[in-house]
Amino acid sequence: MRKKKSNIVELSMQEVLVRAKKIGIPREVKDEDIDYSDMPELTPEQLDRMVRPGRPLISFFPRKAISIRIDEEVLNKLKKKAKKQGIPYQSLINEILKKAV
Repeated sequence: MRKKKSNIVELSMQEVLVRAKKIGIPREVKDEDIDYSDMPELTPEQLDRMVRPGRPLISFFPRKAISIRIDEEVLNKLKKKAKKQGIPYQSLINEILKKAV
């Protein structure tokens, strides 16, 4: 714990979690335990201005994030080739796989 100003104390996240556990505050809050009653309704204009968070969809069918293991040498070659073509290397891998199946 570090004292910052006269009455402001700065805590690390670990210190906050330890203190919360000691006084019985649950680490995770369930959706049904959140009180939304004081939040104003969104207007149609506000809803129209909202955008989907994250990466934009490239096509009608969103891509699926996966994890694969590739030899480092192969990955480096793919990255170089993708850079020459001016596209992300994941997109290049997708195009290669699309042609192969």
